[in-house]
Amino acid sequence: MWAIVIGVVLVAAVVAFRPLLARLAARNIGRRKSRVLIVVAGLLVGTAIISSSLVVGDTLSYIFLEDVYARLDAIDELVSNTFNGQLFSFSESNFTQIATDLAASNSPIDGIAPALLKVMPVRNVAGNKGNQQITVMGLGATLEGGFGSLTTLDGRTVDTDDLTPTEVYANERAAADLNATTGQDLTLFYGTTNQTIVHAAVASIVRDTGKAAYEGIPILFMDLGHAQTAFNESGAINLIRVSNLGGVADGIAYSDRVTQDLRLSIATRHLALRVQPVKADEIAQAMQVGRDATQLFLVMGAFGILAGILLIVNIFVMLAEERKPELGVARAVGFLRADLLTTFALEGTFYAVVAAALGALAGLGLGYVMVYFFDKLVPHGDVVVTFHFDPSSVIAAFVAGTALTWITILLASWRVSRLNIVRAIRDLPEPGTRERSRDVLIAGTLVTLGGIALTTWGFAVDTGMGKIPGPPVLALGLGVAAASRGWARAAMTLAAAFNLAWILLPFTLLNQATDNVSVAFVMVGVILVGSGILIAVFNVSEALRAILRRANRGVGRPVLKTAVSYPMEKRFRTGMTVAMFALILFMVTLISMLQGLQAASLDSFVQQQSGGYDVIAYTTSYGEIPNFRQRLQANFSDSLFLNGYNGTSTASVMPAKVQAVGGNRTYDYTLWGVDNFLIQSNQYGFTSFLPSYVNESSGQRQALTNRTDVWLSLRWNHTLAIVDRTATGPNQFVPDESRLRVVPGDRIRAFDAAGRTVNLTIVGVLEQALQFTSGVFVDQSVVRGVFPAEERYTAYFFQMAPGVDVSAFRTDLERTFFVYGLQTIDIREQIGQAFDASQEVLTLMQAYLGIGLLVGIAGLAVITLRAVVERRTQIGALRAIGFTRGMVLSTFLVEIALIAVLGIGIGVALGIVLAYKIYIVYFADIVVFSVPWPNLALIVGVASAAAVASAAQPAIRASRIPPAEALRYIE
Repeated sequence: MWAIVIGVVLVAAVVAFRPLLARLAARNIGRRKSRVLIVVAGLLVGTAIISSSLVVGDTLSYIFLEDVYARLDAIDELVSNTFNGQLFSFSESNFTQIATDLAASNSPIDGIAPALLKVMPVRNVAGNKGNQQITVMGLGATLEGGFGSLTTLDGRTVDTDDLTPTEVYANERAAADLNATTGQDLTLFYGTTNQTIVHAAVASIVRDTGKAAYEGIPILFMDLGHAQTAFNESGAINLIRVSNLGGVADGIAYSDRVTQDLRLSIATRHLALRVQPVKADEIAQAMQVGRDATQLFLVMGAFGILAGILLIVNIFVMLAEERKPELGVARAVGFLRADLLTTFALEGTFYAVVAAALGALAGLGLGYVMVYFFDKLVPHGDVVVTFHFDPSSVIAAFVAGTALTWITILLASWRVSRLNIVRAIRDLPEPGTRERSRDVLIAGTLVTLGGIALTTWGFAVDTGMGKIPGPPVLALGLGVAAASRGWARAAMTLAAAFNLAWILLPFTLLNQATDNVSVAFVMVGVILVGSGILIAVFNVSEALRAILRRANRGVGRPVLKTAVSYPMEKRFRTGMTVAMFALILFMVTLISMLQGLQAASLDSFVQQQSGGYDVIAYTTSYGEIPNFRQRLQANFSDSLFLNGYNGTSTASVMPAKVQAVGGNRTYDYTLWGVDNFLIQSNQYGFTSFLPSYVNESSGQRQALTNRTDVWLSLRWNHTLAIVDRTATGPNQFVPDESRLRVVPGDRIRAFDAAGRTVNLTIVGVLEQALQFTSGVFVDQSVVRGVFPAEERYTAYFFQMAPGVDVSAFRTDLERTFFVYGLQTIDIREQIGQAFDASQEVLTLMQAYLGIGLLVGIAGLAVITLRAVVERRTQIGALRAIGFTRGMVLSTFLVEIALIAVLGIGIGVALGIVLAYKIYIVYFADIVVFSVPWPNLALIVGVASAAAVASAAQPAIRASRIPPAEALRYIE
């Protein structure tokens, strides 16, 4: 912001004290209004990208923040006895003690109340509908003052003390899920193994607002005492809710103080409870979602922003070329270099301010479009998507865009001002001089020293922030130094080739634990594209000329020679334009490659995730379904399953804490006690396993040679365990490095809330990080023998026969075992939905990046416009010596095509190669490599057509200039 203020002050001072310079700048702006429009359109793209990124971040922060307020309402902190996500009941007297302590310490709260929460299947017989996961919440109305009352659909205020022991209130979500209306009877099935059945009538339906909107879930409200009696929990609760002083949003200001008071009370009274500042935590997560979205869009748009910077440089270099004689005359009549710099800076300031203002506003529209498609394409549950932006974000985008453009303009203007008066007046090129060579040598030396410093620092502290750019900067510095001695082509080509090899060879330079991946990715893209362009600019002309020398003489040969000569003569300008296309196409291609990798790997991914199973079912409450296999056989034909009933397996699932033996950190994990059917029929493979194990029944050591042996070892040695790949490092499901890390042979201990413990040795690590069954696999007898039934639930695995209607089977299975809360997952369907969502997000990113192509198109249009003006006399000469209109048009079109093909080819090729490097280093054993040629062909076709179309009109106009008029032309 201060940079903008200083810039405004400087501009005002120049206008006041040097009005002549201001008039010159204004005259230059008004000379060619169409070109000004093109320049502003190209420059505003960078600001629009910044603005839209900030706006999308604002929107996502806002919608998730509002969702937090809606779900928690007055609740700021929760006190509970939880163990790995399980809620355990505790004495209601604990609530009384804590409430007393908070009152004694004058804690800033306006409400504290107990609750008893139970999740169970509920059926509405009259409405012919049920739901396996309805939350039943018991509340004490006399303590609910800080959390408000319930409001019925007709606006009446009610609370749970109005209910009889056989009545409940249903919130709107529960009523919809159960097809329930007032007065209908509901059946509640509590528990699995020893089930309690409760009958209750719907007293009224309450609105999904306030405490009735808790966590956005379907809820039946009961009186606390009635709930304790109904579910055999006399004198027990499992949740304490705390509301801080202030409103729904304001109470968070006291969260630290209240949390501290709660923890002090719990510690003083030695209670087995824990405090969660839920609202503060979830608000922090919502804000982080916004920041992550902003960063993602900025990283995606960074290449468009860089292309915009290159466009600015290109524009001012061309303006300088266009006005070179004029600037020479100005210098001859007494203008200083500082005057030329000031004139260009004033002109650039106009472009910068106008483009930044329009770009900031355009970013609002672009952000709205992105949010609209996010709402339509990306799954987001019940979160309501509402477009929202903070005005400060638009201002920040304007400031950033103006500053970025202005700084670039100043640097370009400084370069423009350093001209020789005589050569400028005669419009002659600047020759190489000893002084210029010395400057180049000094610059190369400084760059080399910078590269050495970056490389040393990167390897010393093991950071990709130094290791990625260090050696390339060093090589580039050496190339520039060598270029000062006349070896530019060889030196820059070798430096660029080294840089490509450094980035693309199959080894990792990134420290995943500490490095900023987004920054590293942008650095890699810039280094790759820059190196590719250096090789092209210094070698394409020679290659094309060599081809032309061998080509047959004909009409096409002079056209090709003329078309190649101009871009290669203006290497800097050509390189900048090629870079605009290459940067965008590089990123678009990389995203297309990711889409292709996902699509090619879908079947293998489903196989790895499913382990050969099609459907997983699980109970929603703790315990086991009595006589499950007998009931299954009584209700379902064995022809539904692959290999009959042997195609069904069970696992006793136990949420536990896991700790590496000898370690001091504890992790939430899931124990999967698998039965013999699952041990023998699953198809999960291993990335590593022990060479042998001791069979407990025989006492003999047995070799492990394949996946079947490893799984069977669980049956014969109950101290062995298998872990999925989440235990070996960050992955697509568990990116957090701060987790259990083990290898075959390591020992772990698993325990529950009561301290029951089992010691295990890791015998193998699965080849995939699992989404549905992540955890530690042991024999079923281990879980059943050590941990009680009320602490575990049960999962069932089904291998379906070919041709079976999986959806119909799931419906029948859930209906048959409804009273036990059985729910099912179609593994392929779940993965397919996640795959589709991911593909939609990537497509959205491609569309967003496509906006950056506007920069390249604008750049090509400006270059072609300038080329027509600059070469008007040349066009006349060509026509005079026999070039037809068609040949002139062909010359310009081939020239345009050459630049576009170079940019598109470099971007696409480097995107493919980098995707292959990422595949080799990180995902070779997880996904299948594939190049999506149809998608890439479409991308190349659209980009090529847009490039040619953008410059076709100036080329046509050039071909129609009469020779005599062109030869007489004076600009």
